[in-house]
Amino acid sequence: MIKFFLILYNVLFALSLPFIVFIVLFSSKYRKELFYKLHERFAIYNSLSKNTKKTLWIHCASLGEVRAVDPILDELKDKYFIVLTSITKSGREYAQKLQKADFVALLPLDIYPVMCKAFDIIKPDMLILVETELWATMLYTAAYKNVKIITINGRMSAKSFRTYKKLKFFWNKFTRLINVVIARNKDDAARFIFLTDGKSKVIVSGNIKYDRKFMLTLKREEFFLNKEDFVFTAGSTREGEEEIIADVYNKISCGYSNVKFFLAPRHISRISNIIKILEDKHIKYSLFSSCDFKNKFVLVDIFGKLQSIYSVSDICYVGGSIVKKGGQNPIEPASYGKPVLFGKNMDNFKTESEILVKYGGALIVEDVNDLTEKLENFINDKVFLKDVGQNALKVVASQKGALAFTIEKIKESLDA
Repeated sequence: MIKFFLILYNVLFALSLPFIVFIVLFSSKYRKELFYKLHERFAIYNSLSKNTKKTLWIHCASLGEVRAVDPILDELKDKYFIVLTSITKSGREYAQKLQKADFVALLPLDIYPVMCKAFDIIKPDMLILVETELWATMLYTAAYKNVKIITINGRMSAKSFRTYKKLKFFWNKFTRLINVVIARNKDDAARFIFLTDGKSKVIVSGNIKYDRKFMLTLKREEFFLNKEDFVFTAGSTREGEEEIIADVYNKISCGYSNVKFFLAPRHISRISNIIKILEDKHIKYSLFSSCDFKNKFVLVDIFGKLQSIYSVSDICYVGGSIVKKGGQNPIEPASYGKPVLFGKNMDNFKTESEILVKYGGALIVEDVNDLTEKLENFINDKVFLKDVGQNALKVVASQKGALAFTIEKIKESLDA
């Protein structure tokens, strides 16, 4: 039965490729990625020198997942030969920049001849999938070639689970091939148990993103900030949230001359749309790329700067959460000891957001007025600001340990 579904999946995948290419060509967001390292999509590699070490193939979706496995690479790179793949250009570039994997490439197309070729070249002893990277052909090929499969930091949001649940008749033929799932929390674990029909070993580790080392790499002066400036950063915002942030700025700036806003959208391709929003609301802004921060509102139009901006902020809002996009990672600003604000739609980071709120490291905001009110409370009460930030930092410290647990289970699975 699994071969029938594999053939059907491959046929549908192949037939959909022309439509995917057509859509990408007309997408400003993804067009630049279409021809980037295109040969790697077909498992055509320039070189892949190997030695006698066991080989781990670690696959990440994009930049966020590559960042998450950074400390894992530190622990494994000396003992194993590591191949790291990513779906996106940004993920691959960041992985290459880290220089912690022996070989970096884009994920090959999930079509059997291509994926089979990739496995024959890489010859992995273990395939490590990060979070929710489920590819039918990849899973089948790994199992067919007796490669151990392990999912780490396993995550499945309620929204994703609804889709997988509807297609369980298909997906459980492939997900049950995973040997071990190391899930972030009990909810994620339960969803993987359901999807694999209990055929995979599922254990809970916590979130390895708590174990990332967040370094304060920049000083406030490098952003032309004064000691008196109160910095609010809205990170990874999505469509519908920039209007809210702009309205909050107009309300706040009337009464507080020392407040400075940084807005970093999730997708840089939307910068022109956001500029129109700011201009329609008569907001004078500076582009981050101009290195001229004379205005009190700075629009971040460069990718990869959000971590540094979080580190010099007083308070941070995590985007994708007032609108229904599942939210972004609240651990990042919390790790810098910053009070965190987010909306109620945090399904992608449900456990993390709930813990932060429960222990006073984060507050939930509902709309423009609520966000404005809570921001004013922080501006006017420096003790409250410090306490909430310290609570956020304590939450992050209390949740560490998933990294060591995950490394231990990877080694156990390899030796089993």
